[in-house]
Amino acid sequence: MKNLRYLGAFLMVVSTALAAAQDIVVPSRSHDAWNRAAGFAGGYVYSMTQTADGYLWIGTSNGLLRYDGLSFTFVRRGDSVAVTNQPVTGLAADSDGQLWATDDYTHLFRYEADLLKGPLADNGRHGYLPSSLSRTLDGWPLFVSELQGLVEYKQGEPRVLLEPRMVPSAPTAVAQAQDGAFWIGTRENGLFQVNASAGNVEQVPDLNNTKINCLLPLADATLLVGTSKGLFVLHGRRLTADVRPEFAHREILALANGRQGDIWIGTDGHVFIAHAKDIDSEGRIHSLARLDVRGTVTALFEDRDGNLWIGEPETIERYRDNSFVAYLSSAGLPCSNCGAIYVDTEQRVWFAPWDGGLFRISQGKVQAIQLAGLKDDIVYSITGARDELWLARRYGGLTRLLLQGNEVQASTYSPQRGRTQDAIYSVYRDLNGTIWAGTLNQGLSRFRHGTWRTFTTEDGLPSNTILAIAGDASGQVFVGTPSGLALFNNDRWVTYRTHDGLPPGTINSLFLDAANTLWIGTSRGIAFLQSGSLHVPLGAPDALYGEVLGIAESNGWIWIASPDRVLRVRRDALLKQSFVEGDYREFAVADGLPSTEGVRRSASIVVDKRDSIWFSLNGGIAVLPPTALAGPAFPAGIRIDGVSVDGNFIPANDHIRIPSGRHRATFQYSGVNVSNPEGVRYHYRLSDIDSAWSDPTPSREIDFTNIPPGQFQFQVAASNPDGVWSPHEATIAFEVEPSILQTRWFQAASVGFLALLALAAYQLRVQQIHRQFHIGLEARVNERTRIARDLHDTLLQTLHGLLFQFQAVRNQLPRRPEQAMTSLDDAINETEKALAESRNAIQGLRSEPIARGNLAQLLMAASRELARSGTANQEPPVFDLIEEGERQTLSPGSKNEVCRIALEVLRNAYRHAHAQRIEAEIRYSDHSLRVRIRDDGKGIDPKVLKDGGSAGHWGLRGVRERAERIGAHLDFWSEAGAGTEVQLTVPADVAYESSREGIGSRLLRKVRNRAKHS
Repeated sequence: MKNLRYLGAFLMVVSTALAAAQDIVVPSRSHDAWNRAAGFAGGYVYSMTQTADGYLWIGTSNGLLRYDGLSFTFVRRGDSVAVTNQPVTGLAADSDGQLWATDDYTHLFRYEADLLKGPLADNGRHGYLPSSLSRTLDGWPLFVSELQGLVEYKQGEPRVLLEPRMVPSAPTAVAQAQDGAFWIGTRENGLFQVNASAGNVEQVPDLNNTKINCLLPLADATLLVGTSKGLFVLHGRRLTADVRPEFAHREILALANGRQGDIWIGTDGHVFIAHAKDIDSEGRIHSLARLDVRGTVTALFEDRDGNLWIGEPETIERYRDNSFVAYLSSAGLPCSNCGAIYVDTEQRVWFAPWDGGLFRISQGKVQAIQLAGLKDDIVYSITGARDELWLARRYGGLTRLLLQGNEVQASTYSPQRGRTQDAIYSVYRDLNGTIWAGTLNQGLSRFRHGTWRTFTTEDGLPSNTILAIAGDASGQVFVGTPSGLALFNNDRWVTYRTHDGLPPGTINSLFLDAANTLWIGTSRGIAFLQSGSLHVPLGAPDALYGEVLGIAESNGWIWIASPDRVLRVRRDALLKQSFVEGDYREFAVADGLPSTEGVRRSASIVVDKRDSIWFSLNGGIAVLPPTALAGPAFPAGIRIDGVSVDGNFIPANDHIRIPSGRHRATFQYSGVNVSNPEGVRYHYRLSDIDSAWSDPTPSREIDFTNIPPGQFQFQVAASNPDGVWSPHEATIAFEVEPSILQTRWFQAASVGFLALLALAAYQLRVQQIHRQFHIGLEARVNERTRIARDLHDTLLQTLHGLLFQFQAVRNQLPRRPEQAMTSLDDAINETEKALAESRNAIQGLRSEPIARGNLAQLLMAASRELARSGTANQEPPVFDLIEEGERQTLSPGSKNEVCRIALEVLRNAYRHAHAQRIEAEIRYSDHSLRVRIRDDGKGIDPKVLKDGGSAGHWGLRGVRERAERIGAHLDFWSEAGAGTEVQLTVPADVAYESSREGIGSRLLRKVRNRAKHS
């Protein structure tokens, strides 16, 4: 708890010019307390310790509690489903990291796998008797009771150091001193030294009949003894009773020591703080501090981060050893925004509040400086050396304060004394005593050897507004302005602007480190000037590219204050532009800062001669002692609590199965950091899904949705506030059950079904192609048969008749020429009929239009040809064609039949109907192709329709056969004198080359067609 003792002891010279009133300012300490209302339900606190994984363990009258920095959790005992409800009176963590505990029945337990297991095997003698548990010098558990004796558990194996019969009655405390001696304190009989080799004990004479509450061994075989009569110091054979007046007749209830030599002494309502080096050879304590607590102190413990834990009845208190010591307005500081800050060689802290005035802190007191009009003026910047200070003021120009003993002399430089104007924003004093003063609008002035000289843009400055000044031992001066950086060397100015590598924006602060690297804080991030070259670090954390208000360097770290952050970054990482774990850290109020908001002053971060770093922030002043952050950075532990599936929580130690379907899985985890849990960051990944870790986040839970079926592992790791990640991640395995559709057997069955379906479709297509081929082949054979029949029935018979007529004419011509001429005319007429019949037969054989065009084009061409071949004394009918729906390509197997049916019906209408109008309609639909031809002619005899055609004529019979072959439906409507209408309906899967019907519809139609023909 080194910072709890850091009270800022600063020397101060009293002056008649100082304010008479001196207010005490006390550094702020971070204090927390938990009672039942705040989540602590442990009851009376007996003991506390910490294990290597970072957990704080608390033994109470209600059982054992574990604290991870966020919550207190009761630990179950053995295989019981209930938490430990028996008192845990003693705790110890051994060298192997094992936690040991004892109860009020002299049982001993060990913590394993989230359970308190035991009691451990011993001699079997137990009772409701006092006992005590501590550690040996080697870190092994040391246990004493009247029934088990004095026992050391080295690596878990018991070794009896003193037989039970030799143990003093009612032991309440046990310890091993630095010289190896064992000591036992009792409830009524005082203190005893154990001679383990001889197997006997020796009572300390002066503590007879004294209740011993606690023992604390120190170096040089010194033993602190806390009793009902006060604090005693035992050194060798000498016992000191008058250790300190504060302890006279005050019961000492708890003792603890820290890693930095601190000694904690607990009494009723107080904790006293001493240091081992403040105990002299006589056993007296020369320096003592005090903390007030809420109740009676029953247990004390300092954790590995230096935090002091105080156990009381029903309450736990903590004084956190913050990195920073803060001075707040609530603790005596006269300002919240304390503006410019400076620490002189005597460790006095000077600050100038934002709203005016000048103050200093010395020896824990804050004083106002009220001379030279400072009370009503604003001081922008402070610098100095040895016994003088220089102040840059808004109205009063440049003021020099000279401290001589108890006297303070003020000298103010105004326009009448050679200054160009009174508004001075920045001031710098070099090693030779030259003063540089930067104004808000009129350039930079130099005061050397009693003479002033002013530099402006005409002399090479990038701007007349000077916001920051720094310099080195050689006399070089660096000036920051809103328009760039200027370097004064050998009486000339060299400027650096954006095109030279400087970030765009205003320069707010400058700092020159010991290696002559100039660090530049701008409104657009950090840069540095090294060996004449400007650099902006690449690959740095994002915060380093935002506005920088204050900047300083100490012990290899660059410290930065921004409008919303206080951070540090390793200097070498910036120079090398390579960042690894631990190179960057942001600090928060939990670290002791009054706030994380920087102030807009050229020097808001300063380093004093002791390497303490002072910060002026919007909220107060903070100081980082040189010993802070010097200890080891313990990695944060990590634990997965469980997973919540749609709001139903499943503990991490259960077998986790997530049902199939859409679910939200929320993984809940937490880092173990009892000192600063707010600074812990986490990254996570889901095996087989995430290829890399997530970005760091402070969130302690993460949601996943739509995780596919399978077995997975959720992994999470934690980093401490220094950015050091835990060496091992926490892992939880879980399984997402597949739905029926996602099971392997279903997928295999689906693949098999699809294969069978594809095979069925293939076979169906093969059958379809085979059927279409046979339909086409049969159509060609039938067509040839029809043509042969037509030629035989018409043309051949006509020719045969002509042969007889020509023979008759030859026979009649010599004897009866007139009759022969008549017969010849009849033969000529018959010849004309034969020619017509031949033409019709040839038209039946022509297939070129069918092969080349679509159905509509074919019908239009046929109608024109039929109109031309009509009789000369009859006007051809008017022909109309209507086409509906999206035109489809007809399949090869159906196109020929459909076209020939349509041509035959159209030809009959032209030849035999004697119609005035013929109309053809083609309709393409998703389910069928429909072709309808109607005329207004004489109609067809119903008997002919019923019989399927006239005797000796094959037209109607032929088109019916063609329709039947392709599975089409042919309908006739006709009445005498009312015309004829013929409609052909072809199913889509037969008619179209690529049917728009689904496979199911085609299969169903196939079944229906087969059923119809069966």
